[in-house]
Amino acid sequence: MTARKYFLFVYLLGLLLMGLGYLAILPVFEGFDENAHYSSMRQIADIGTIPIYDKSYLDQETIDYQGPLAYGSGMPPFDRNMVYSKFFTNPELVEYYRQAYRQSLTRSPYRASQVSNWQAQHPPLYYLLLASLVSVSNHFSLVTQFFLLRMVSFILALAGVAFGLLAFRQPSLPPAADPAMIGFVLYPVILPMFYPEFTRLGNDSLCLFLVALVAYLLSLWLKDEHNTKISIAIGIVLGMGLLTKAFFIPITASFVMFLLIRLWWDKNNVEMRFQRGCNLLQIILPALLIGGGWYVYKLLIYGELTGSDLAIQLARQGGLMTGLKENFSFYALGRGIAGPLVSYSWAGTWSLTRMPVLLHLPLLLITAWVTGAFLLQLKNKPLTDPIWLTAWICGVFGCLIFCYVVINIALSAHGNTPGWYFHILIPWIAPALGIGAVSILKHRRAKLFLIGFIFYAVLFQIIALWAQLSLFTGCATKGDDKYYVFSGKAFCLDQASLLIDRLAVLGYPNLAAIGFGGGLVCMLFLLTLVLKNKYYIHGDEYRTHNT
Repeated sequence: MTARKYFLFVYLLGLLLMGLGYLAILPVFEGFDENAHYSSMRQIADIGTIPIYDKSYLDQETIDYQGPLAYGSGMPPFDRNMVYSKFFTNPELVEYYRQAYRQSLTRSPYRASQVSNWQAQHPPLYYLLLASLVSVSNHFSLVTQFFLLRMVSFILALAGVAFGLLAFRQPSLPPAADPAMIGFVLYPVILPMFYPEFTRLGNDSLCLFLVALVAYLLSLWLKDEHNTKISIAIGIVLGMGLLTKAFFIPITASFVMFLLIRLWWDKNNVEMRFQRGCNLLQIILPALLIGGGWYVYKLLIYGELTGSDLAIQLARQGGLMTGLKENFSFYALGRGIAGPLVSYSWAGTWSLTRMPVLLHLPLLLITAWVTGAFLLQLKNKPLTDPIWLTAWICGVFGCLIFCYVVINIALSAHGNTPGWYFHILIPWIAPALGIGAVSILKHRRAKLFLIGFIFYAVLFQIIALWAQLSLFTGCATKGDDKYYVFSGKAFCLDQASLLIDRLAVLGYPNLAAIGFGGGLVCMLFLLTLVLKNKYYIHGDEYRTHNT
C-alpha cells in the first residue's frame, strides 16, 4: 500500500470509527427532524406514495413513541417533554422501553397521524433510496432499525468525503503535505458539528455525496473540457441534487456563474467561447430536465420556487414585507447572522444545549483564522481558476442562508437559522481550509499557535461528547439559560458506571468506546504526521488533481 493510500485509509477509518461512536450514543429521534424524515421513509416503504407538503403526516408510531425525547427550544422550561432526566427516574418506563423498542420485533405499518409532516417540503430522492432499507429492516427493533438507517446515511456522507479527496488531491506531493489532505484532516477536528450533522437521518448526507461527485467529475472535466460525456454526467448529478434538496439551486447557480465567467474570459477566442457555451448547455439542460420539474410544480402549487415550509408559512401570514414591518429588529438580524456561523461549528443535537461561550470561542477563532488565510490566496488567482468556485459556492449558499434568516425574522421576530447545512459543501471547503492552514504552517510562531488551537479543538470535542452523553443518560439537564447543568460537582465523572448502564438502554456503550477510542487514535496520528511534516508548498499552488 502506497503512503497516499495508507493515509487515506487511516483517515476514512478514523471518520468511520468516530461516526460509529456518535451513532452508538444518539437516542432515537434526537437527531434534527428525525421523526419527520423517518415518517417520509415509512410512507414510501409501506404505502408507496411520495410525501407531499400539506398532504402528508407524521407516522402515528412516531407520535405514540414512549421513549425519551429531545429537550425543547424557544422559551423555557425546556423539559416539557419526557426528557432523559425524567425518563430514567421512572423504572417502569425504562423497562417498557427495553421491551417495546429494544426487544420487540413487531412493527405496525405506516399510519398517518394528525400532525403535518413539514419535511415533506423536500424532493423525494433521499427518502426513495432509504425506503427500501426501511422495508428490509422492519423486522428489527426500532433502536436497531434507527442505527442501521443512520449508518447507511453516514456511509453516504463518507463516500462523499472520499470523492472530495479524489477531486482535490495532489499526487505529486506527500499526503501529509498535500493541502487538500491537510484540509480534510483538519475539517472534522475544528468543525466537530460534522458528526452530528451526518450521523442523523436526513437528506444532507445524500447532498454531500452528490456535491462531492460533482467536484470529482469537474476535476476530470477540467482535464478534458471537450468530453461531452463528463459534461452531461455533471448535469445529471446536479439534477439528482435538485431532486434531493433545494440547496442544489444555489449550488447549480454557482456552477453556472463559474462557467459564464470562463465563457466571458474567452470572449476574444470565438472557437473556445463556442465550446464553452456548448459545455454550459450540456451541463444545465440535463440538470433542469431531471430536477427542474419539481420546482415548477412547487411554484405552481405553492407560489414559492423552493417549496420551503418557512416561505410557504410566511406567504400565508401576509408575506415578507408585512412580517418584517411587525417583527424586524437589528438585534434579531445580528443574532440571526451570528447563529449560522456558531451552529456551523457546533450546536450538538436536537436538544440544542449550549457549550459555554469561552469554551466554544477558540473553535470559532481558528476557523476564522484559517478561512482568512485562504481568502488571502484568492487575490493572486484569475476568476477562471477553480479555486474561485469555492468562493462562489459558499457565497451563493450563504446568501440563501441569509434569506432564511430574514424569513425567520419576518415569521417570528427571531432569525434562528441552522448553519450546519454548510457541511454539505465539505468537498469544496476542506481543501480551502487546507490552503489556509498550509500558508499558516510556513511561519514558525503562527504554526505554534495553530497547533495549540488544533489540540484544543480535540479537547473541546471530548468535553462536548461527555456533556452530550451526560445529557442523554439523565445525569445532566438543559438549564433555562440553554447550557448544560450537571448533577453534583464532578460533571458526572463520578457517575460513569451509571451513565454506561443507562446508555445500554438507549444505545451501545461498547461500540461507543471502540468507535471514539479508535477514531481518536486515528485522528491524532494523522494530525501528528501533518504537523511534524516540514515540506509545505505555497498555499497559492492550489489545483484539482487534473487541472
